[in-house]
Amino acid sequence: MSKENSEYLIERYDNVYEVVIGLEVHAQVTSNSKLFSSSSTKFGAEPNTQVSLVDAAFPGMLPVINEFCVKQAIKTGIGLRAQINKRSVFDRKNYLKGVSRTRNLKLSLCNGR
Repeated sequence: MSKENSEYLIERYDNVYEVVIGLEVHAQVTSNSKLFSSSSTKFGAEPNTQVSLVDAAFPGMLPVINEFCVKQAIKTGIGLRAQINKRSVFDRKNYLKGVSRTRNLKLSLCNGR
């Protein structure tokens, strides 16, 4: 760091620290169906009426990603001048009681401006 940016340095005891602030932003894409199934996302629908076999984690049911949501995420990344990774990974874990979680998500957009 150059001396002209010393306003971003903090001296404490025998150490000098640089102030770096990062943001993690979460956003929701407006879509007519869920991210990993074709089930509707209509607001105000009756409980348990927008659930597919994929959502219920039935054995053998494989999720398929919503292409519209992917395209919207890429457009957002372009608008933010972010790095758009060519590969994103979603791991799905099934539990005995039928509840599923998506885990180990690798970010598809990073380093936006």
